[in-house]
Amino acid sequence: MDKRILLISAVLIVFAFSGCTLNQLAVRSTSGILSNSFDALMAEDDLQIARTAIETDLKMIEGLIRTDPENSTLLLYAAQGFSSYSLAFAEDEDKARAIKLYKRGRNYASRWLKHKYGVDLLSIDKLDKFEKVINKLSSEAVPGVFWLGNSWASLLLLSLDDIESIASLPRVEMLMKFVLDNDETYYYGGTHLFFGAYFGGRPRMLGGDPEKARFHIEKQREMTEGKFLLGDFFMVKYVALPALDEKSSRKILHHIINFDLESAPDIRLINSITQEKAKHLLDNIEDFL
Repeated sequence: MDKRILLISAVLIVFAFSGCTLNQLAVRSTSGILSNSFDALMAEDDLQIARTAIETDLKMIEGLIRTDPENSTLLLYAAQGFSSYSLAFAEDEDKARAIKLYKRGRNYASRWLKHKYGVDLLSIDKLDKFEKVINKLSSEAVPGVFWLGNSWASLLLLSLDDIESIASLPRVEMLMKFVLDNDETYYYGGTHLFFGAYFGGRPRMLGGDPEKARFHIEKQREMTEGKFLLGDFFMVKYVALPALDEKSSRKILHHIINFDLESAPDIRLINSITQEKAKHLLDNIEDFL
């Protein structure tokens, strides 16, 4: 028999036993391309180009997921992508749309965890069981747990008038505590920013703690050497402004706006977005004082 026929037959047998179709194999071969695409987007400082590219990439990723529904790489890209897009481009324009996008990001993160670890955290109704399931996860679960908690937390911050949403806050805290305990540096120390908002966004009588908020935000700024500007923005939003410290708020916002994006070229996009948020907050700072 021709050697080429033997080789093709062997490959087809591997596909059959692995349950992998040719279409799924093609999808999985795009992972490296998507990784490079995400890296290129993170380095982009033209927000219009970035917005258009992210919208296109997200629909492409969702299309690929339809072909390969249990592709963990794609599920994680979708979770991160929808959460990041909502923060960057939807929150300040359309609250209702941002909530929908955060829910999509949360659902993809949940699917990632279900595929990788066989747990469906969104379907667990009892808090003690939710905690037990999280505590059994390995440290390798950090990416999925972080993006589940991140999108869920962002969703809650936009739904503070929804009692049902507020009731799920302890679950989000458990998720982010897991990340804090297993890899506090993940995604530029993002879990510290969560706890900065968690303790700084509420009055003391409801569990707020300005000192803890400052600690976590300063920890994140230290980790990133002050180059991830969202930490500075959170310092204004969740520490300085609640304390009615207009002087410090203006100083930090001007620092953000004047920051040299080229000093952190790999994260130009998120820093560009933060600069725009800082400009908007500075223009409306009197509304918070």
